[in-house]
Amino acid sequence: MVGPINGIFLLENGHFLDVRFAWWNPAIKQCRLIPNIEFDVEENFEDCCRSLGIGFDKTNQDYKIVYFRTFNIKFTSVVYPKIFTALYSTKNDSWKFLEPNFSHESQISFSQNFTYQNGVYYWLTSSNVRCDKENVYSVLAFDFETELFEIMPGPPIPGEYWATLVLRGKSIAAMASKDMSKAMTAEYDIWQRIGENNWIKVYTVNPQIPFHMPNGMWEYDKYVYELTQNYRLMCYDQNAKQATSLGFDFFIRLLSGFAWPLDYKESLFPIPLRTENPTEKDTDEYFFRKY
Repeated sequence: MVGPINGIFLLENGHFLDVRFAWWNPAIKQCRLIPNIEFDVEENFEDCCRSLGIGFDKTNQDYKIVYFRTFNIKFTSVVYPKIFTALYSTKNDSWKFLEPNFSHESQISFSQNFTYQNGVYYWLTSSNVRCDKENVYSVLAFDFETELFEIMPGPPIPGEYWATLVLRGKSIAAMASKDMSKAMTAEYDIWQRIGENNWIKVYTVNPQIPFHMPNGMWEYDKYVYELTQNYRLMCYDQNAKQATSLGFDFFIRLLSGFAWPLDYKESLFPIPLRTENPTEKDTDEYFFRKY
């Protein structure tokens, strides 16, 4: 689930080539199935990596999806030298293929939050070979109005660090750690993006909690972690230096699964309609049950 924009999320379900998408506004219980996208792939392909972003083209008043993925050649670790990329337009209710200008060997990190700002979606990316040098991370951006990718300088994070982008307040930031997830001692450097190409290290967070996974950021100084031993969600306040359980124990009962926070504000904004009327397939219940 990606988003929201104006209270609208993008739902994704499925695997390999059988992946389906739908727009969803939970406040008004509205769901719209998106046409399937079919890449021209070979029989000896297997799934490698995939990323996506959503955004709003203000000029054309159009909600769009950019979706790109790579494939391995079966029984090898070789990545096929192409990034398969497509763009969906809600206004046209159709996909079109794009030719990105970055390498198929790029390692693109999933953002911890919805890293979208002013019509542009951002990802953190690095080369396929990490090293101890600094400046191995870059920022990949996609402008939904111009429909172009751009590669920008990233924060000076050493290559052996785990790193990802987050949304700090309403600004793009990065989170990085050399000892991610370690009980009590894990530290996370927070880098704030200033202007187009400048980064400043704001502070280092040491949540002092058991083994965990970082799950995102809330507002400016609050961080959400999932404890790996009992699946409990914790919120750590950097200013108060205090960790609080969020009381979410659904996965404790299942003994499996994962969770992540979303910054959501209810909206009565309707999902743009296609040319035809909604069908029985345009429901969240059908989407989750079928796909």
